[in-house]
Amino acid sequence: MILTDPVQFAHQLLAKAIRPGDIVIDATVGYGHDTHFLAEKVADFGHVYGFDLQESALDICTDRLTKANLHQQVTLYNQGHERIITALAPDLKVQAAIFSLGILSAETATQTTLPNTTISAYHQILSRLNRGGLLVFVSETQFNPSDEEINYLVADLTHLNPDHYQVSRYQALITQVAKSSLSKKNKEQQKIRFAKITLANRIFCCYV
Repeated sequence: MILTDPVQFAHQLLAKAIRPGDIVIDATVGYGHDTHFLAEKVADFGHVYGFDLQESALDICTDRLTKANLHQQVTLYNQGHERIITALAPDLKVQAAIFSLGILSAETATQTTLPNTTISAYHQILSRLNRGGLLVFVSETQFNPSDEEINYLVADLTHLNPDHYQVSRYQALITQVAKSSLSKKNKEQQKIRFAKITLANRIFCCYV
């Protein structure tokens, strides 16, 4: 498989796990790009539950879904994903979920995902995940996920029972240097800048 950008790659994997009628979770709604994708996949007889602390972002997501006529199969919660278990019915089973780690934008840099809430939320989802379900974490350096969060998450994932869970990590480092008359030093700086932007950690946890 040719590795595309992190979000597209995550969507490719989710598309294989989700069927119309499934129940799925967007744990970090933001502006609703992932929510829109999930809503299309579950169709009008499935459902997406989305969580985000930023009300303004949820408003943008709602508008996006309404324009696409997908709003009826989505429920959005203006609360942190660590409260997923209190929002969903006790017997509700989930087929897939996605987390986009880091900040939403430079303007919202003070509101970011945190190690303790991310780990708490994903364990809550695991307790509801169907056999064969998929849990995806997307981390892009342009959204500034902290090293602490990634390290804590990876450490926690490695302690899952291998008899029940298959955990994979995908990481791509793409360097791209613009063709120009830059000096050798400037070209190296340009290379580093592009590398930082395109470095992505893709972590996937699948119940088997």
